[in-house]
Amino acid sequence: MPNDYITIKALTTELNDLLKGGKIDKVNMPEKDEIALLIRSKGTNNILTLSCNANNPRMHIGGDKKQNPAVAPSFCMHLRKHITGGIIEDIKLLGEDRIVCFDITSHNEMRDEVKFSLIAEMMGRYSNMLLVKQNQTISDTLKQVSYDTMTKRCLLAGAKYTLPPQNKILPSKRYDIEEKLKEYNTKDLAKYIISNIAGLALITARQILIDCNIDNNIDRLSKSQIKDLCDTIEIYLDINNTDKYYPCVFKENGIYKDFFVTDYKEFSPIEKTNSINDAVVLCTVEKDREERKQDRTKFLKKAYDSLIKKLNSKLAKDNEKLTECEQTENIKKYGELILSNIYNMQKGNKKVSLEDYYSPDCPTIKIKLDERLTPQQNAQAYFKKYAKLKRTYEVVTKQIKELQDTLTYAKTIAPAIAVCSSDDEIEEIRQELADLGAIKKIKTQKSKYKPSQPIAYEVKDFVILVGKNNIQNEKLTFKVANGSDIWIHTQSVHGSHTIIFAEGREIPDNVIQIGCEIAGYYSQGKDSDKLACDYTQRRNLRRHPSGKPGMVLYTTYKTAVIKPDEHKEYLTKFD
Repeated sequence: MPNDYITIKALTTELNDLLKGGKIDKVNMPEKDEIALLIRSKGTNNILTLSCNANNPRMHIGGDKKQNPAVAPSFCMHLRKHITGGIIEDIKLLGEDRIVCFDITSHNEMRDEVKFSLIAEMMGRYSNMLLVKQNQTISDTLKQVSYDTMTKRCLLAGAKYTLPPQNKILPSKRYDIEEKLKEYNTKDLAKYIISNIAGLALITARQILIDCNIDNNIDRLSKSQIKDLCDTIEIYLDINNTDKYYPCVFKENGIYKDFFVTDYKEFSPIEKTNSINDAVVLCTVEKDREERKQDRTKFLKKAYDSLIKKLNSKLAKDNEKLTECEQTENIKKYGELILSNIYNMQKGNKKVSLEDYYSPDCPTIKIKLDERLTPQQNAQAYFKKYAKLKRTYEVVTKQIKELQDTLTYAKTIAPAIAVCSSDDEIEEIRQELADLGAIKKIKTQKSKYKPSQPIAYEVKDFVILVGKNNIQNEKLTFKVANGSDIWIHTQSVHGSHTIIFAEGREIPDNVIQIGCEIAGYYSQGKDSDKLACDYTQRRNLRRHPSGKPGMVLYTTYKTAVIKPDEHKEYLTKFD
């Protein structure tokens, strides 16, 4: 994405038009590197997101409404103290770089007017957020840096705020740019431009060359070409006020990949948006959502994979023991054969060949002996081993059954990890894994986490709820659903419990069909072209003997073969 000075300046201009004069009503910090400001401006409430995530720094109005942590981080508390109720006087860029400054007028405890600058440095891995006082002293910073050798700055409370050093020509310095372009005498002009001129992404430089009709591999530039390049750069610096302004997004395989301030010819097809802010939301919010989910659930996936590996290992070892125990009858036979032929044996023999009268053909078999024992003692040793193996067989058979049940239950956690998003849902899965011994149990305050909510749909006046983990599945099926409600689950793969609430009505087949498609989407078979889903009335279910949450048994059911579909058009809020 061209998250360069050109794009951020266009975005800043839009946000300034929308938010200038707005009042900051609330300050939240849903992520460790992201703040959300509720701003009342021009009669409208707007949620401004500022993120200094190293992989996805961004700012925009709108997007996801995220859950806030139970305890606000210290930087959030500091912002609440100083800028809640403040008025945004101006939104601008500093140093012709990707540094956005929000000038805010607020009041202190004595009701004296004070001025602050909330600064968002959106510079990749150097991204940061700071609150700076009127005298340019840092009041607080999100990421504290004692001294950085690259930026040569100290970012700590009480230090003087300075802009990062710039070793390239600023895009507004036309004369310097012209002189630098005169020196060009190589190949790859776009790369030469971004190496010497600040604020331009490589694809932006290539687009400028396309606009000027200049070949990227040209050897030298003429005066007219240099003039065209400088004129075009000036246009891009104020692109919001030109006819080139064409906010758009590039979509590939149904996923929004890039956003642009104009029609970048390298990318096709593009989709126009109402504003660059809308383009940013389309391209970054989903990416952020997925990255955050992967980051938050990384420890769950690691614990889950370790658990499955451990259970499979135990199961393999127990199956080996079971195979060994299946030789118990032979062990008993060896003892009896030794006793019946004891007169032909003596102490010191290492093995003996005896006729196996238990077999129809009476073959001769060789039996190992302990030369330190008498024949009588060797027979007793085989009988003891027989008794031990018999006891082991019973124990191992029971263990294998328990391991298989635990493994089946554990595998139901995988689709729950794939769809969980909120802290409450992550906590519920963490508790499940802790109960299975995959994660160390942690004592948490009961009030800290609330029960998570299922996914809700409304299809032709019928409410459909989908559990996102086993705890939700258990509650939905056995506490919320009534006997006449329809319960749906994928037949051969793990997935979520899906309930269609009848409310005394007969549920049409097309609603059940949609319910099955939704259930298929929230399962491990979501990418299948065809998937079998079982459905039955809730009264036909009973809990699994293992007592594990979300595990059920049923015998009366019907099956529908469907193609999984999320059916976003029917999504609604859980009430």
